[in-house]
Amino acid sequence: MRRWFVFLFLASCQVSSFSTRIDPQMELGQYNSFAFADYTAYINITQPEYDNPENRALIEQSIKNEMEARGIKQSQLGKKLWVAYTLSIKDMTDTRVDSAIIYKPWIDLKQDTFNYTQGAFSLVLIDGETKTVIAQSQIEGILDRDPKRFRSAIPRLVKRMFKRIEEEAIAPKP
Repeated sequence: MRRWFVFLFLASCQVSSFSTRIDPQMELGQYNSFAFADYTAYINITQPEYDNPENRALIEQSIKNEMEARGIKQSQLGKKLWVAYTLSIKDMTDTRVDSAIIYKPWIDLKQDTFNYTQGAFSLVLIDGETKTVIAQSQIEGILDRDPKRFRSAIPRLVKRMFKRIEEEAIAPKP
């Protein structure tokens, strides 16, 4: 069985890229239950306004809502689909030269910098029986400076990720 990885790129403001690939054999309808994978999640303590227990609870609730909308209940019984996710937030610096349009080295020797916050959210679906990844999605982009906007975008972005996974699953295979 070939493994396809799904990369969907997430941010509350500007999504850098958003693409989806899945295992061609994947059918979410064959699962009747799911559980969150038991692993130690890395929590970024340098960005508590974005990566915090409240946002992680909202991510889990959003995933649960999307699974239940597809008839897959959270349970420890039945044909299991394991769900794992990671959230990565980091400060970035982009350096630019002042005269980007007209290069004048004798006048403009000053270099500007642009500070921004980069975010990535990865969602991995694993078949509990075979222990193989059936879909992995990631959304990455520049986050809004307002953490409340990031929080309000979480349910919408999780919904969008699931929609893209479903669209890819029913798309004709080459």
